[in-house]
Amino acid sequence: MKRIALLLVLSLLLGMDSVLAQSPSSTKPKRVLATGITGQVKSSGLNNPQYVLSFPQIQQLILQAAKGSVTQAEIDAAVAGTPVKRNDLLRLGLLRQDQNVYHVAYLVLTVEDQRAIYRVAKEFGIELAREIEQHRKEFDGFFSRYGDAARRGELAFDLVAGMLLNWEGLKLNTELGYRPAPVRQPNGDAYFLHSEELGADLPEEGMYWGSHSFPGQHISFSTFGDGASLPRLRGIPDALFDPVEDGLGNLKNMPEMEAAATDEFIAYLSIALTDAGDVMAALADGPQPMSELSRHLNYSGDRLNATISLLLAAGYIERDGLNYRLRVPILTERDRPMVNDFLTFGRALLRTWLTRNYELIKRELAALSPMRNGLPFTLAFNEVWHYIFGWTTKTLAEDGFYVNPRSPQYFYRGYVPLVWDSSLYNL
Repeated sequence: MKRIALLLVLSLLLGMDSVLAQSPSSTKPKRVLATGITGQVKSSGLNNPQYVLSFPQIQQLILQAAKGSVTQAEIDAAVAGTPVKRNDLLRLGLLRQDQNVYHVAYLVLTVEDQRAIYRVAKEFGIELAREIEQHRKEFDGFFSRYGDAARRGELAFDLVAGMLLNWEGLKLNTELGYRPAPVRQPNGDAYFLHSEELGADLPEEGMYWGSHSFPGQHISFSTFGDGASLPRLRGIPDALFDPVEDGLGNLKNMPEMEAAATDEFIAYLSIALTDAGDVMAALADGPQPMSELSRHLNYSGDRLNATISLLLAAGYIERDGLNYRLRVPILTERDRPMVNDFLTFGRALLRTWLTRNYELIKRELAALSPMRNGLPFTLAFNEVWHYIFGWTTKTLAEDGFYVNPRSPQYFYRGYVPLVWDSSLYNL
């Protein structure tokens, strides 16, 4: 799985470090962790824990701490040759000091933890899918209110897999006390950090547990999909952010330059995505020619041509004669009553299911290593929930409840886009 780090992107689950195969004869330190963020991160350089954890020797240190403890001498040896200092690991909440030793201070799941969670989550995730399917009539009633009938299967996926099980599921678990609130940082960032030891080799294709979003001032872009769909280079914001993020790897050992370049790219990519949102919002009222788009928008010429080219290449719009029209779901103010009714019904169903099953799940996973290291199960449940609803979303797709992003006929392999009026939902 791949990390999501270009920092205005909201990753609501399991954006992981990409892993490059190491030659057996390589003398370079080997990557042992995949790390992701649940929440929002705007920091860069040494203030971004994903950057700090991108160094393999730091990953090895953290995994050692997760399986026991580490000493100051071991920490100093691990950070040698990197821009990272021992205080960075403490300041970012990666390690905590306990007299003369240091323990891991955030959620790290070993291979054994992941396999245990996968097994338990499968049972509960499929059971939740069956519960949702029992209310097919009610859900279809919401989807039928969406004006573009050709997009209803995709919209159903976006609403159920993305907005309800992912976004609302996380919020609801926090409200119920099953998951702590994301940790608020001094700069306003709020997130959970989580790492997994590499090597579990669990089949995760079709488990739609990850979202990438650009929360625009007026129009937001999201993609919902599985880990195998990364990088989502026909999805927005991924199509713009991922290539830039990969290029920033050249600045890995220059944290100040990496941070400055990241901030600059974000500023200009945000303008580009705002332009794209303006075009999508205009086309939500119906197909239009370039001349009409140019008349209604605040920009034209090369800037508008570039935006249209991006949306065409990404498959978000298509040309029909002189007109351009939408090819992906978009939610606008006219859809507010449907979205609100859907969320009210879905939250009630989800609340009932969670209160009935949380203690059962907790008992079955009481032996996870984070709890042995003194961390609360509520912290682990942030990831457990992702595994559960990953199985739920997979089951619903395979049962035909909504579009199957892994169907050979579907344009976006493993993910579904959504464009939406930012006022409709508070990320």
